[in-house]
Amino acid sequence: MGWKEYVQVLLFLLAWVPVGMLAGMSVFGVEEVYSQDFSLYNTGENGTSDFRMTIEGADYDVKAIQSSMSTLGRYGGNATLVILGPVVDFTADSILVIFQHLLAGGGVLIADDFGSANSSFHLLNTFLAPLLAAQSPVNVTGFLHFARGVLYDLDSYDKNPRLPVIRDFSSHALTQGVSELHLNYASVIVPTCAIGLQGVAWTTTRAWCEYDIENTNPWPNATEWAGRLPVAGALDFSGRLVALSDPSMFSNDMIDKGSNQRFALNMMNWLSGGNHSTVLYCENLLEVPWNSPEFFFGLYLGRALWLSSLPYLAPLFPLITILGIRKYLPDAKKPEVKSVSEVFLRRGQTYFSERMMYYRTEGNYGRVVKMLYRRLRRDLRKKHQWTEYDPQKLWDLMRYKDPSLKEADFFKTIARIEEISLRPDIKIKEDEMMNLFFWMRNIQTHSIDMK
Repeated sequence: MGWKEYVQVLLFLLAWVPVGMLAGMSVFGVEEVYSQDFSLYNTGENGTSDFRMTIEGADYDVKAIQSSMSTLGRYGGNATLVILGPVVDFTADSILVIFQHLLAGGGVLIADDFGSANSSFHLLNTFLAPLLAAQSPVNVTGFLHFARGVLYDLDSYDKNPRLPVIRDFSSHALTQGVSELHLNYASVIVPTCAIGLQGVAWTTTRAWCEYDIENTNPWPNATEWAGRLPVAGALDFSGRLVALSDPSMFSNDMIDKGSNQRFALNMMNWLSGGNHSTVLYCENLLEVPWNSPEFFFGLYLGRALWLSSLPYLAPLFPLITILGIRKYLPDAKKPEVKSVSEVFLRRGQTYFSERMMYYRTEGNYGRVVKMLYRRLRRDLRKKHQWTEYDPQKLWDLMRYKDPSLKEADFFKTIARIEEISLRPDIKIKEDEMMNLFFWMRNIQTHSIDMK
């Protein structure tokens, strides 16, 4: 096989890696371990399996996005998107999908603590700037921004100031029945961004975001956000969006503390607006291990879903598919030959025919070319009474018999045939063998079989 064939085999094997891993795990009874933070299937303290069961217990259908966020476009706004603790930046098309989802009336929850998603919001800020300017009477600094650093609250905390307890709430559907929220190494929402101005849960006035988290004697300075700061905010325009500065409040270790679970249900009810019951959870933005089936599933299937789900690219997907496989489709104009040896076969000479059939069956096309060329040279010497075969003599003969032949192409083809004849075990494709066969057949017709 040539290098192209090896690449094709490698890609084929890689494409079946997720299926092979899943099948092998099923056969041998191996259970997948979900160790990544905030995974719906992680039953450890850092997972959110209890959060998933809480939502499902309220009759919501929870589905995990493992490949591409573009699948959100298929719901037409009739779903709630949940993003907890993202470690992977959103792509530009993902931001576009979220924007379209909100305009279609969908709900979105974004919970981040150390601002790892801030770089992903720049494009979303650009899209929503006109809406923000129209709805807000004050100058806002963007749509959503999380302050970097760790939240300290000296007046309300559990065990230490980095575990704040939130008891200051605005009157909102999200805070109905909520008395306190327990946070764990949280951040805050920048008070001057759009969602910060629409805060629903606040720290005490003796709180700040400490940039130097290793400092053993922390204290606020002029560059750090301090005072009464929002940790949760909500916007309601075409769609509904909730932002939280601590995804760990819904981890298995924290969801049962205070009113965290009640707050989670309030969010789902408000974001859905009573119009839809599907919750899409972004597992693909978590730190998924590279050797897991989910990683390969998202890596491969995500490309196909990206092309087929986006409204502007979906109509092009069939065309892209056809262009991609066009060279592997059979050529309708190429004549079909059932037996190459029919052209050269003479009465009583069955050995030649049998060898042709054997080599073609085994896929040894190099030996087929060698046998055809050897037969052609022998017939040329006999027909034209040459003492020896010479490609130059053949060209001098064929240039008059077939004016369509070009000298450069003629000798290039001869050189390729002789290369294959010297190395009959060389791997060549059947298409090349057939092209050389028809080329030698043309020589046979004009210089040997003529009357």
